Amino acid sequence: MKKLIALIAGCLLVTGLSAQTITKGTIFVSPTLTNLSFNSFTISSNGEKESFSRFGLQATGGYAIMDDLAIVGGLGFQSGSYDGSGVSVFDIHAGARYYVIPNLYAGADLLFGTLSLNNKTGKGSSGSMSGNTISVELNAGYSYFLADRIAVEPSISYTLGLSTKFEDQPFGLSALTLNIGFLFLL
Repeated sequence: MKKLIALIAGCLLVTGLSAQTITKGTIFVSPTLTNLSFNSFTISSNGEKESFSRFGLQATGGYAIMDDLAIVGGLGFQSGSYDGSGVSVFDIHAGARYYVIPNLYAGADLLFGTLSLNNKTGKGSSGSMSGNTISVELNAGYSYFLADRIAVEPSISYTLGLSTKFEDQPFGLSALTLNIGFLFLL
């Protein structure tokens, strides 16, 4: 418990030392390596659940419509493997980011994506399946400013699939993701 309190106090101290807010009219871009440390997907169908990991890249841009509140939009690509099959996801997203205190933000995005699964069916033959998804992503992160207009942003996000279908079959989809990105204020 003492270590947790010391960690929280240290984070607040660092926030105070490098505190910076996003002011109205600020434009930013934020390329992100998704799943750099950990990622876990859970897909459910007919009462069975399967998990797998992936790696991805995401590019987000934003505009502060008022102090500490920005609208965001972007593109993402993820790739991974599951049970010997290749999985790829391409998405577009739009949402908002709110800076709760300087450098600490919370956000929500609506994602529209296409999915493809290239599977090996044995003896060198392969097949593929495609699908689409609509998801909501909740995220939180910290902007550690290295300079006036450049920050490193570790973050965590939880994605909940609202509608995911592979070959017209519905699937449940959720993802917990740790990310590392950069923020460039323009």
